[in-house]
Amino acid sequence: MKHLSNSSDIEHILEEHKFLLYFSFDIRPYIRITEYHKGEYIIRDTDHLTRMLYLVKGTAKLYGFHKNGRQSLINFFTPPSFFGVPELFEMNKRPFPIVAQTACLFIEVDTVKCRSDLLQDAQFLRFCCSMAFRQNVAQNRRYMNLTAYPSRNNFAVCLLHLQNDGILSFTYTELAEYLTISYRHLMHLISEMCEERVIERIPKGVRILDWERLHCLADEIQDDWEL
Repeated sequence: MKHLSNSSDIEHILEEHKFLLYFSFDIRPYIRITEYHKGEYIIRDTDHLTRMLYLVKGTAKLYGFHKNGRQSLINFFTPPSFFGVPELFEMNKRPFPIVAQTACLFIEVDTVKCRSDLLQDAQFLRFCCSMAFRQNVAQNRRYMNLTAYPSRNNFAVCLLHLQNDGILSFTYTELAEYLTISYRHLMHLISEMCEERVIERIPKGVRILDWERLHCLADEIQDDWEL
């Protein structure tokens, strides 16, 4: 993890993503821009979260824990996505862990120093409601797509979103659970797509070979997947 210190770069990111428009007061003194490396924890479930995070670049994975200690992938998020709002309203709320699937860039807000201003800012609260609605609809559509479309289409979407420089490095059991298919089914699907030269197995995972074919598979459900 590292924080951007160049003021011109920070201003460019804030303007590019129109982040300042979501607040009726000057949020700049409470903002920092943070980069996370692939595989790095962005939020741990043991954190006492004192920041909100707005994802502007990369893909992040959200996890949940079961009572028996098992960890499951709930969803992956691409820009724009907003995290830490429930913890703003409930200060003792335990956060869900978030991990960087690819290199990620966040606009972070220190909520300790401006919490009262945020909770009284109607402009910011409208933004929170809008983001919560978008993310909830996207999550519901994902569940619909998993049942309405063949697993290879959903796998193609995952490949395109989770790949890093054309390579998907993932725990296959976790990916199978996320796609709601068996591990055996996933292995069979990967073998089929390798035979078709859409992807190939490598020591790190799988590499994309035929981007056009993969986009064709994903485009069959892409309109439903994205807002």
